[in-house]
Amino acid sequence: MLLSALAAAWSLLAATPPQEPFAYSRRVWQSSNGLPEDFAQALAETPDGYLWIGTSGGLVRFDGSRFVVFNHENEPAFRDESVYSLFTSKDGTLWAGAEGGGLIRYKNGAFRVFGTAEGLSNTFVRAIFEDRHGTLWVGTDGGLFRMQHDLLTRIDGRGGLPEIQNVNSICEDREGRLLVGGWGLLVLSGRQATHYSSSANLADNAVRAVCETSDGAVWIGTISGLRRLERGLHGNPFTAPRIIRDVNISALHESRSGQLWIGIYGRGLMRYEAGGITRLTAPSLLPHNNVLSIFEDGEDSVWVGTQGGLLQLSPSAASTITTADGAPLSINTIYQDPRGDLLVTALNGRLYRVWRQTLVPVELPARVRTLTLRNVFRDSVGTLWLGTDGQGIARLSSAGTVRYTMKQGLVNDFVRAFCEDGDGSMWIGTDGGLSHWRAGRFRNFDIGNGLTYRSIRALLLDRDGGLWVATDGGLSRLRSGAFVNDPLLDRLRGYKIWALHQDSEGGLWIGTHGAGLFLLKGGKLEQFTTQQGLPSNKICFLTEDLRGNLWMSGPGGVISVARRDLEALASNPSGQLALRVYSTAEGLSTNQMMGGVQSAGALASNGALWFATTKGAIRIEPEAPDRGGAPPVRIEQVLADDRPATFSNPLVLPPGAGKLEIQYTAIRLRSPERIRFKYWMEGIDRDWTDAGLRRVAYYTNLPHGDYRFHVIAYEMNAPRNATEETLNIEWRPHFYQTAWFMAFWALMAASAAGGGYWLHVRNIRRRFAAVLEERNRLAREMHDTLIQGCVGVSALLEAASQAQRVSPQMCSGLLDRARTEIRAAVDEARRAVWNLRHSSEDSQDFVGAVSQLAQRISSETGIPVSVKSLGAPHPLGVEGQWNLLMLVREAVQNAVAHAAPRNIAVLLAFDSRCLRVEVQDDGCGFEASSGRSPDGPHFGLTGMRERVEKLGGEFHLNSYPGKGTQVRLSIPVAPSTLGNQHSQVID
Repeated sequence: MLLSALAAAWSLLAATPPQEPFAYSRRVWQSSNGLPEDFAQALAETPDGYLWIGTSGGLVRFDGSRFVVFNHENEPAFRDESVYSLFTSKDGTLWAGAEGGGLIRYKNGAFRVFGTAEGLSNTFVRAIFEDRHGTLWVGTDGGLFRMQHDLLTRIDGRGGLPEIQNVNSICEDREGRLLVGGWGLLVLSGRQATHYSSSANLADNAVRAVCETSDGAVWIGTISGLRRLERGLHGNPFTAPRIIRDVNISALHESRSGQLWIGIYGRGLMRYEAGGITRLTAPSLLPHNNVLSIFEDGEDSVWVGTQGGLLQLSPSAASTITTADGAPLSINTIYQDPRGDLLVTALNGRLYRVWRQTLVPVELPARVRTLTLRNVFRDSVGTLWLGTDGQGIARLSSAGTVRYTMKQGLVNDFVRAFCEDGDGSMWIGTDGGLSHWRAGRFRNFDIGNGLTYRSIRALLLDRDGGLWVATDGGLSRLRSGAFVNDPLLDRLRGYKIWALHQDSEGGLWIGTHGAGLFLLKGGKLEQFTTQQGLPSNKICFLTEDLRGNLWMSGPGGVISVARRDLEALASNPSGQLALRVYSTAEGLSTNQMMGGVQSAGALASNGALWFATTKGAIRIEPEAPDRGGAPPVRIEQVLADDRPATFSNPLVLPPGAGKLEIQYTAIRLRSPERIRFKYWMEGIDRDWTDAGLRRVAYYTNLPHGDYRFHVIAYEMNAPRNATEETLNIEWRPHFYQTAWFMAFWALMAASAAGGGYWLHVRNIRRRFAAVLEERNRLAREMHDTLIQGCVGVSALLEAASQAQRVSPQMCSGLLDRARTEIRAAVDEARRAVWNLRHSSEDSQDFVGAVSQLAQRISSETGIPVSVKSLGAPHPLGVEGQWNLLMLVREAVQNAVAHAAPRNIAVLLAFDSRCLRVEVQDDGCGFEASSGRSPDGPHFGLTGMRERVEKLGGEFHLNSYPGKGTQVRLSIPVAPSTLGNQHSQVID
């Protein structure tokens, strides 16, 4: 009977259009979304939550938002890109089988390939499995292999075991037997092995999938059909009849809830549950009918790999209701009829009711069948009001049908909203103003009567009997037949008001189309926008469920938020909203909600929420259990200066340009759009950066140093339940940025500054010494020329004065000599001035100059002065000769002036190293240690010493009272070619 029922179900499904009577959200990923290729051949999940996808273009890691591809371009382990099989062992290791590339292991972030060197004689790996003892089994095109100590050994065809080719599936039954599907079925039980095959046809022997379900049944899928062994494997399974014939079974997978998913090559996907079969096919539900793999992740989503992409089926609280033919239908309004029906108007102008998850057309009287309906409303006495798109109003009651248009007094024929007053009269909002119907008569209101704007979107009668009128230009309030002037409403002037709701405490919630949500309560008007956490500032519909949650639809889907949380946010702007977002990831057929006509949604009598969309009526069950908090956040990769860094924590980076990119994620395979991120870099960021959905942090011009990066992930519905990950970063400096280099250059700079200061001081001292030297030289020159000349002239003039009385002739001679001395003194002064300005090397004979000096002094004083020269004279230069001449003159003049000598002798001795000058007198002498002449202090000796020091020579003075005085000078001279030694004596 079971087999007959299944066969009948299969025939029925093949003949009827495919439907989806279960609430699953559906998402498809293809190469345009990040997959390297659309062939999704294998699926697995690792303990960290990543989904791994084996494709014909490589191995892919998926976190719900981003695909990371591994192939031969970035991993040498991939000798072939086509990954055909995947398996996660108990220790968390991922195993991948490649078509021609061998077995690949991914462990601790590294890949390793196992090939012929490790014993794998065939590198086309089709199946991987780990038994209850932890032994890894590998099925290939060339037999079955077992891994031990990283080596692979072929099992079939050895030691009496039968050989099996083209191993496609391996599983273990509850008795511990290994079931290996390939060419036939190989059963391994300890050391015993049995091989079963089919005698029906060759195709029946090609086993593609083997699975044991939780009820103990064994399922065997071949390329010719599917068998179900209800009590497990006992005997030859191929003797059991096929429950489905003439189909190519490509994959089998049992979910945790006990559903068996069956992949069929070329015929789509089937779900077997409690004896019933549901079929899903392309293009409505599958991206392609060639199903290659099936897998259920830890979040209860079923993943289906096909030849045209990857499909994710997730249990959803949302479902889309449309007409029986399944065609998308754009919905205008959804209205909960007090009589129990849920009424729907569509953009095509038809009226429907929801019946058994289908929109069924409502039969209307002949007078209104041709009307283009916009909305519907049932008043307290049961009369049905129908608003139209340009055709006025139809009023359906037990008395019949009545039409109202502008001819009967309606302000405008385009109707958008109905509202019943407490007295049973009706308010009608239109594109051109407001009408009040009472007893068949209309009273109209427009801008001239105080209406903010004539285009009306929604009407609401509050608990105090006041009427709120939402328009495209603001909000108006009508009370006792007149509009009320409220300064708070002036803030809303110019805004498009599309939705109104009054809560149980009297607060008025105002939904706008572009300015977010407003709350009018207690004489205050609060605003909530995307800055406070709303996904969008456009609100199409607004209502509240029995739990106090506000529901809003908009262009981004549907959101649910606790009313208390919004009210608390008004008093604490720094708080965070806990939002539940429903989008296509939650089962919505579209995120595009409809609005602008009342009402664009409804709270059904059974608590379900309904919303109008462009593809049908959306139904959401608010009682659906929510998942836990945010998954652990993890840092995946760091790029330093656009180059991937070897990841570690702490992370040490070599010197660079300061560009850093940190990629992070929180693995959520289902609804990753609900995850939000924040990050903060200590020492760089002042506060947390709200990254939203972005999963990367960028930094530029980051200086070297130690940093600590924080990243937080949280779900929008639970922002306080966040997970955090930190990364310590040490970015090493360039050598020229190190402390020792800086210290070295600081020392160099200090040395340079000190050296510069020292040079500056030395220059100042040199300039001062030069000035002082010049002063001393001038003093010496004045002493040796002008003063000495003046002294001589003074003596001659004094002698002439005394001789005038004795001998006029002698007086005349003395005056002539005085005139001669004056001219000589002037010439010497001029010569000294000339020496200040010139440095000519032209000089007269030094010995001759000394001889002339001696003759002149001798003739003036009558004291014999002799000059003796030894050795060959050296060129002395103008300055040197002048200074030496002044030295000799000073020494002779001192002897004449102070010693009263009888004879004075001058010796000039030249050799290869120096010039030695001696001036010897036989006068009275003096105490040489006192540095004074017998006649008191004079500047002659001091000037002589300075001249000798300037010439780099040595000065010696020997004198004793009564024994004369000897002055000795030793002046170094430059080497020169020496002539024959000779001596010369001049008296």
